[in-house]
Amino acid sequence: MKRVNKFRLRPTKEQEKILLSLCEMSAVLWNKLNFIRRQAFFKGEFDWKEGVDDLYNEFKRILGSATTQQIIRKNNEAWRSFFSLLKLKNKGKLPSHIRKISPPRYWKDRESGRRKLMTVIRNDCYRIEEVRGKKWLILPKGLRIRITGEIRWRGKQGRLEIFYDDGRWYAYQSVEVNQPRRTISPVKAFVDLGVVNIITAWIEGEKQPIAFSGKPLLADWWYWSKKIAHYQSIAKKVNGVNITKRIREYYRIRQLRFRHAINTIVFRFVKLCYDKGVTEIVVGDVSGIRQNNNKNAKVNAMIHNFWSYRYIINRLIMTAENFGIKVKLVKENYTSSICPRCGSTNVYKYKRLFKCLNCSLEAHRDVVGALNIARLSLNGTGGSNGGLALPELPRVHPSVAQTSPLGILAL
Repeated sequence: MKRVNKFRLRPTKEQEKILLSLCEMSAVLWNKLNFIRRQAFFKGEFDWKEGVDDLYNEFKRILGSATTQQIIRKNNEAWRSFFSLLKLKNKGKLPSHIRKISPPRYWKDRESGRRKLMTVIRNDCYRIEEVRGKKWLILPKGLRIRITGEIRWRGKQGRLEIFYDDGRWYAYQSVEVNQPRRTISPVKAFVDLGVVNIITAWIEGEKQPIAFSGKPLLADWWYWSKKIAHYQSIAKKVNGVNITKRIREYYRIRQLRFRHAINTIVFRFVKLCYDKGVTEIVVGDVSGIRQNNNKNAKVNAMIHNFWSYRYIINRLIMTAENFGIKVKLVKENYTSSICPRCGSTNVYKYKRLFKCLNCSLEAHRDVVGALNIARLSLNGTGGSNGGLALPELPRVHPSVAQTSPLGILAL
């Protein structure tokens, strides 16, 4: 499997000048090639070879042949991905979470018009040295740049992508690693994803379900959303615009805080599964939940803007892979509306309370969802196993998660 190490670059002023020149010309190459291909695509005359040799010969003297080759290859990958999505769309098989596809864009900021400073270094054209606890990135053109960040993944190194973002230099190193699957006795965990509780789960053989509350995350998200709305109203009155540098930064902060908290929740949950001997996590697939879901403004904002279902799923799959655990998605239609004990649909639901009017079962609605996922997955066996009590609620507070990976506080 492929993973990425992220580093912060600490160049000197002279090194930064070289990096700026390298990334500037890399962006020029990308934009020129992309312009040729976009124009050809819109005319219906797309040709993979058009302009490639001329641009290669022009830029290999500036960037070096290896870097020029890698940028062209990266552009090829972007266009192949676009054509693959286009083919799925024509067949009516486009994933539901993808609403719009468009040709690869330029390395340019739409609002400022400035080029995005990026470049790509081939895997055999760089190396990372560790000397007395310090790390150095050795690049072409005699660059030896101090870097900080953890080398989390070690294996066969892939290409290195360097970019400039908000006054700082970063590098992403792709690494190919081998992570064997767990081979112990199979134990499954069954997961119901939600807004109020981000993850509600029941692990086979356990009496107590667990849940990770999303309320602190939601409160933090509302705080930043109101802050954004406040400054948007001022910007609209004063300048007639909806976005400013300050507002853009607030959007960025809101997203980073949310994702950091989600990453912490997912890691803690998967680590718990690993400690319990879980070999497979079965997750209810709620794809398409946003379709035809139109309620009041607050609920719509929570479902359509706050709840990043696809991001949570992707993080769950990737983190579980790191522990050698398989993730399986299953349909969860009506899992919170059926009694997991007797299968009756004669139920009463109020907020997070679930009560079966047939067998008098009372339980937490999210727990009922997780147990019904288990019941369906296990063909009707092992659905309850006594795990119908209120779930244990670990929590992640965004402000805690921002400063420390130990952000989960058990109630």
